[in-house]
Parts: sequence; C-alpha cells; structure tokens
Amino acid sequence: MSIGIAVPGDSWLHRLPAAWKLGGLAVATVGMYVIGTWPLAMAALAVAVLVLASARLPWSALRGPMRAVVVLLVVLGLVQWWLVDGVTALRAVGRVGAAVLLAWAVSLTTPVAQVLAVLERALRPLRRLGVDTDHWALVLSLAVRSVPLMVDAAQQANEARIARGRPLSVRSFAIPVVVRAVRASEMLADALLARGYEPAGGRRGRGRGRGAPRRG
Repeated sequence: MSIGIAVPGDSWLHRLPAAWKLGGLAVATVGMYVIGTWPLAMAALAVAVLVLASARLPWSALRGPMRAVVVLLVVLGLVQWWLVDGVTALRAVGRVGAAVLLAWAVSLTTPVAQVLAVLERALRPLRRLGVDTDHWALVLSLAVRSVPLMVDAAQQANEARIARGRPLSVRSFAIPVVVRAVRASEMLADALLARGYEPAGGRRGRGRGRGAPRRG
C-alpha cells in the first residue's frame, strides 16, 4: 500500500482535529532545529516512535516502510559520522528520524481533504494581500505528504537492493532513492496537470495559468 494514504482508525491521533495535528507538527519540526545536544535529539526520536505507536496502525502498513526508515537513518548516521563525528551523527539521526516519523504519523491519520481545508482556513487572511491561498495551501499540503513519499522511495530502493543481493552503500541505496523521488515528483506534476492544476508564473512548461486548481 502507499504510505502517503491515510489509514482509517479510532486512535486518539485519528480523532485529534487536523488543525491540532498540523500545528503540532509545525512546532515540533521547528523545534528539531533548536535541539543542540544528541541526548535531546534521541529523546525526540523516542517520543516520535511513541506517537506513531499510539496511533494503533496495522503492522502491515508500517512493516515495509519502517525498514526503509531505519536504513535511511543508518545511511544518514554513517555519512555524518564519516564527514563530521559521532555526536553530530547521533544528533542528525535523532532530528531527522523524529521529523520523519511525526510527519508520517500525521499523514497516515489525516485525509488529504482535511489537510487542505485546514491550510486554506489558515491562509485565508492573506487573500487581502493578493496571495493565492489555494496555491499555497496545496504547496504546504504536498510538503507534508512529501515525507511519506520519500520513505516510500527509500522502501522501494531498499527492497530492490535486497532482491539484487547488493550490500548497503550510497550507490546501491541513496542514488536509487533520489531517482525514485524525482520520478514520483514528475508523476505527481503530471497528475496535477491532468486534474486542471495551473502552475504559477503563467508558463506552460508543464501547465498554464496562475498557479491554482482550476475550478468548475
């Protein structure tokens, strides 16, 4: 199954209003960059794991992607350790891991329609300043969904690596992840255009118009 699709459930996280979830995610994500020590980063990662576990999602929806997340964090930690030091590696793994798991938890427990509705309400006052709020609500919604899509790309790359019997390395894992992420973004752009989305700037490279979903 695609990990970017909300999974029905009755946990406290499912019942929590979408506005609270998105607000909490925004605060938590910003807070990750304030964390200056690796123990706090690891504590944030532990809290994120507990939040995801408390959503009581089926293991079948988590098993494959979770392996990909672990591999992604291991690669990140090794690269940071090799380029900088062990403390920096632990801090980076804690920060990124916590942000990914929290965004994943929100994505799996919140339908896209609810996310867009919250963002449109939050941005509505900016219409008086001439801001295309429909466009930016969609952009922010896609930003939230991009984390699960990246995990999905990592999962597919890891499964392909295992199927080919290749050892874990930048060439066998990181590069395929980037390639798959680019493909996913291109497919998403094509899907938006097929549904009448008009990119900003008035250019027709992949579409046309002002940068908002075409209505009517």
